[in-house]
Amino acid sequence: MPTTHILNKILVSSIFCATLFLGACSSNTTPDAITEPETTNNAGSELVIKSSHGTQSIEPTVVSYAAPSNEQAVQDNIPLAFEDPLEFINRPIFAFNDKLFEYILIPAANGYTKIVPDPVRTSVGHFFGNIREPLNALNQLFQGEVGDSGKSVGRFLINTTVGLLGFFDPATAWFEIDENVTTINDTLIKYDVGYGSYLVLPILGQSDLRNGFSTITESIFNPIQYATENPQTIYIQSYGGFHAFAPQAPTYEKLRSETNDPYVFFRNLYMQNMLRDQQFPVENTDNKNGQQETKKMGNANSANEQNIDGDASASQPE
Repeated sequence: MPTTHILNKILVSSIFCATLFLGACSSNTTPDAITEPETTNNAGSELVIKSSHGTQSIEPTVVSYAAPSNEQAVQDNIPLAFEDPLEFINRPIFAFNDKLFEYILIPAANGYTKIVPDPVRTSVGHFFGNIREPLNALNQLFQGEVGDSGKSVGRFLINTTVGLLGFFDPATAWFEIDENVTTINDTLIKYDVGYGSYLVLPILGQSDLRNGFSTITESIFNPIQYATENPQTIYIQSYGGFHAFAPQAPTYEKLRSETNDPYVFFRNLYMQNMLRDQQFPVENTDNKNGQQETKKMGNANSANEQNIDGDASASQPE
């Protein structure tokens, strides 16, 4: 790939990333407290969503989680607030995504999961997981996790060679070096960068400024970008995204059919899950991998499982 082509990619991505980064930095590192809450929620678990359409209070009825760890907020009975100032942009994008899912991606995903055998899809998942190991290593290094960074490098070398370009995972099976996925979003959280505001990305779905910065930046600097040339690069990355979406398509379809305002539902779903992750910081690799898995596609699978739990426990959000 010509050097000028690579430099152009880096320049464009740097400008875009700087814009999103400044937007995320402009927010508080934790959600703002509403000074005059209109709630009697003693558990302090109510959320307030502030958007261009006004203020909405929501209860944690989608995903169960404990009361906020902020003792002062609980003592003063102050709900936590999240920002959705971009609703006038987010709603049209969400509507576009929704129709794209309904008429193209979900039918294609259902056919894909029926036609392609599980072992093949598992190997494809290993391949794309292996491709991002260098990104895992860099993020872990910036987070000060030198040991984990070395393990990610080791996984990449083992799986790329012995694992036949990553289609198999001998690093886990033979050497017990488990995958530890970490993103730029995790790195920014490490340095107390705020989430910015809620954001819906075309095709990619629910996000926020910080996580959107992470997603787009990692897509731009994915090793595939430098191992292939367009249009092959676009084809491979698009297939990787579709492959990740396919198993979750039925859950999205089910949740979508059970709400009259899917935008509000999936927005609240995303934000409540973000609050839960904030209240229970990642302490080990297993928890981190579990949390990252629930964030995919607006945490549709997590919501489906938690809804079942919520039905079973009346005392008991994405």
